[in-house]
Amino acid sequence: MNDEWVTIGYEQIPKEIFDKYGIKPFQIMKRKMRKADGTIWHNINYFDALKECKKIGHRMFGVKEALVLLEAYKKQNKTVSIHDKKFLGIEELSYDEDVCFEWIEINKKLAFIRGGSWDNGASAGSFALYLLYAPSYSGAGIGFRCCRKRR
Repeated sequence: MNDEWVTIGYEQIPKEIFDKYGIKPFQIMKRKMRKADGTIWHNINYFDALKECKKIGHRMFGVKEALVLLEAYKKQNKTVSIHDKKFLGIEELSYDEDVCFEWIEINKKLAFIRGGSWDNGASAGSFALYLLYAPSYSGAGIGFRCCRKRR
């Protein structure tokens, strides 16, 4: 299980960006969710990932948080690069790893897959968004991470 969190607040990202998406500063898991044995949780559908976050008292990483991170990333870097393995302390954005996709929540019944292996060409990178899979889909390369209110 993860016990390291990254705080995303006004110190890292201007308040105007948070306001634009109607959210407050938050904390996100530094790494994708791990099982008790330390391996990355994968091959999981959105509904089961949602249950796992709730089990430990947190919520799923959402699309609004993802948009805040994307906008801040673009202001800082302009383009997404294979060399960016960490952003604002968040690891495993989407580089050469077996679990290169993550569920992000839209609402309790709808989610999208974010990320992608760099060999996916134009569909690659930490901020790529996949809209063709239903939340009930699971695949070997799909994981998740949890979010919580800033502490």
